[in-house]
Amino acid sequence: MRRRAAKGRALGRETARANRAGLTTLGLILFAGGGAAIARGLGAFGTAAAREPLLDGGVTSLTRQGWFWPAVAAGSIVVALIGLSWLLALLRPGRLRRVRLESGTSGVTEMNGRLAGDALGRQVSGFPGVRQARAVLRGTADRPALDVRVTTRDPAAVGSVLARLRDEAFPAIRTTLGFERLPALVRLGFAKSRPPREVH
Repeated sequence: MRRRAAKGRALGRETARANRAGLTTLGLILFAGGGAAIARGLGAFGTAAAREPLLDGGVTSLTRQGWFWPAVAAGSIVVALIGLSWLLALLRPGRLRRVRLESGTSGVTEMNGRLAGDALGRQVSGFPGVRQARAVLRGTADRPALDVRVTTRDPAAVGSVLARLRDEAFPAIRTTLGFERLPALVRLGFAKSRPPREVH
């Protein structure tokens, strides 16, 4: 199991290196293209080249077509959405599928990470003042971390909810998973109260 954990960390490092290499290459290409265009406009390639249009006649005529700029706008939106989803995927690690409870010469005992998070969410949802709670395990199988989202009905209940998380919920899941230390990120939200409805 140590080999599998080390392999997972190695794959993570390879993915990070690939992302950095791809971004660096793209940045260098854009930098080189922009620098060449500026240098041409300043006369680095001769005064004749500086006076000529950057785009030839065929491309210029293409821009006059009615479909050209809407197509460019649609393509730009698609590229922006892909970049945003990529950025979010890098900033937010995925859900942990398996949590390793025990490992030894006789075998390995694992638990479904989603079931563990759902159980904690149900427990916290039953706390007084909590409208909804959701817990997700992230990280690696041998070093998990909790991401907990709690929506309360009453801002005054925040203190008691945090106290019960610290004293009841987190120690319980640490005991269940067999971890002495389990980092947790708690995100608090407040439910908007609905105005009373008049019944005639």
